[in-house]
Amino acid sequence: MKKKGQESRNGYGKLLDAWLPPEDAGSPIGCVATTFTFNPVFFEKECLSRFLGLETDATETPTAYLIEGEEKAANIDCAAVLVDQHQVSKAIRSLRWDLLVARPPRGTILHAKVSLLLWSNRLRVIVGSANLTEPGYRDNHEVFAVLEYFNDSPSPLSVLDDLITFLHDAATLASTDGSPSPAVNRWNGLLNRASTMSKKWGRTSEQRDSEQPRVFAILTGDRQVKSVFDQMQEKRFDKSALHTAVVISPFYDDADSDNKPALRIWDILKQRGRAEVQYQVTVIDDSATSQQLEMPDVRKAFPANRGDRQTTFARLVLEEDRPLHAKCLWFENDNTILSMIGSSNFTSLGLGLRKLKNVEANLCFEVNFVRQPKLKEALEAAWLKTDECFEDDQLRFKPRKDCDEDAEQLDSAILHEAFCDAIFSRDNEGHGSIEFVFQGEPPSGWTVFVEDTNEVFVTETAWAEDGKQPRWHVAWQRPRPPVGFEVSCPAAGPTRVWWPVSVESDQSLSPPDELKNLPLELLIEVLTSSRPLHQVLAKHLERQTESDTKDVSAERDPHRRVDTSQFLLQRTRRVSWALRALRERLEKPIASEQALCWRLRGPIGVLALARAITDQMSPIERGFFLAELCLELHRAQPQTEDAKCLPVKTVRAAIRQVIEELRQTIPPEALDPESVGEFAPLAKYVGSVVEKVLA
Repeated sequence: MKKKGQESRNGYGKLLDAWLPPEDAGSPIGCVATTFTFNPVFFEKECLSRFLGLETDATETPTAYLIEGEEKAANIDCAAVLVDQHQVSKAIRSLRWDLLVARPPRGTILHAKVSLLLWSNRLRVIVGSANLTEPGYRDNHEVFAVLEYFNDSPSPLSVLDDLITFLHDAATLASTDGSPSPAVNRWNGLLNRASTMSKKWGRTSEQRDSEQPRVFAILTGDRQVKSVFDQMQEKRFDKSALHTAVVISPFYDDADSDNKPALRIWDILKQRGRAEVQYQVTVIDDSATSQQLEMPDVRKAFPANRGDRQTTFARLVLEEDRPLHAKCLWFENDNTILSMIGSSNFTSLGLGLRKLKNVEANLCFEVNFVRQPKLKEALEAAWLKTDECFEDDQLRFKPRKDCDEDAEQLDSAILHEAFCDAIFSRDNEGHGSIEFVFQGEPPSGWTVFVEDTNEVFVTETAWAEDGKQPRWHVAWQRPRPPVGFEVSCPAAGPTRVWWPVSVESDQSLSPPDELKNLPLELLIEVLTSSRPLHQVLAKHLERQTESDTKDVSAERDPHRRVDTSQFLLQRTRRVSWALRALRERLEKPIASEQALCWRLRGPIGVLALARAITDQMSPIERGFFLAELCLELHRAQPQTEDAKCLPVKTVRAAIRQVIEELRQTIPPEALDPESVGEFAPLAKYVGSVVEKVLA
């Protein structure tokens, strides 16, 4: 047990760096995460922005940041966070990512901290003790582990399979009416895709002599019968007796309880000969004669020390007075080390020692330090420092009472289980609506307010008058969709609670104003430029701001700027570049359905270009350019199928659908040579193109 005074910084790192894509990661496809406490703004600006590879900064260039974030978020399958129901707070956020509310059995919480990040060439799993908050990622002493999956990765696929199954199960906590919401379907869809893509990423068999530590997942929850201790005993290779255990935890069972963890930890240590359990702790009051520890007296759960069986306490050295939030267990015998890190506090709920269990996730590393001495050094380097051990007669105990994560009854108000989902959608004509999903009947007298205002949106009375439909559709007439509602239920308590909104699909969301109705010249510049969209648009907005200070009214007069005698020829030259660029974009591998939709229907996609081209054109001109656009789409040859991108047939089917939609917008006269006089050859050409592309 040599973990005192570790000086090496090996094993330490910045947790936010784990959200950055490596150079060979490829395109982002999606990410899902679970957390207990949560800060939506922190997640969006710090974690999600890193995962997407945003180049802009929200503070320095807010407009460019908005544009880049919108484009990249619209091109991924899913970004979602599953949060315990006690920790869902109101916040303005982007509806491009989903906020799911976990509702575990009463008396338990979703406490796991697991993040799965998927790019086209890599999958990364982060398991640790840190919540998705500023303190968790920047202030606290936390512990985390990262497993990487890619071609020839040494990471075990068995762990990934367990964690993906765990994340599937966790999402069922957000499906209170028995049917998954669109947000849960996106969550599960990403996990299914991760499973498919990673089948050949990683190690499929156990290698006891590998240069990598053996690692396995230890998970608890409603569906897991066995405790953390039982799982560890069952899964470890080396079954010989353990003689040492070390515990680091900020939370413990109540001082008045039977303290099952402190009792059960002795069950997995050898029953004869030397054995020791050491608690590495923070000291809240230190004097020359005594030390007060922020924990209950765990010695009460086990008979007084006898010569060869010891319970000891050592002081943790925490840098910069950072609060302790790490949860670690260390077991050792003469050959092997077991080091477990993750979300489980040293409590009965956290370790799964009761019938009811928190939802927890941990990773356990097993190292034979006789054969793998360097791996032992690595595990020791990642352990928190300690300096001195205390004498029993010097100890005083004061259990912490503030914010106990594992308390059976948390004080914060939660949304009544009858309020399941609030889903925003928009029909083909652009009309928005909210679908409220109910399970059973809510407490009487409830009212739903618009976001965090006092403006009433719907009430129990209106719901009753509409037949108390379990899926109730209410029109939403405001331009911006809501990110959530506040619900008041006087019968359930005086506090308003937050009801997050999810979207039916990305197509329900309008682009930000900066991306709406882009002019043709700007679209051509965006499509033909080698620079990213946000850079081109930021430069355009800068030029626009400069021009607003000048008297350019004459230049803005469309009759002065356009020579109608050369209109079609000039348009053809300019637009042909954009058409070719569009076709080339569609021929490149496309990582997700959302990315395909963005290229076809997004603000710089096919339909946007069609609208910009044909604005204020004569019918024959409109028909000609739409025919040219259809022809370019028809000529597109998407690259061959690959497990990392959409199948070719999927891309072709979507392109075909857009061609048919464009065909419906071609004016009838543009297809009738007899009605257009001197433009009859052009009408014949348009007709031949339409016949070819729809054949």
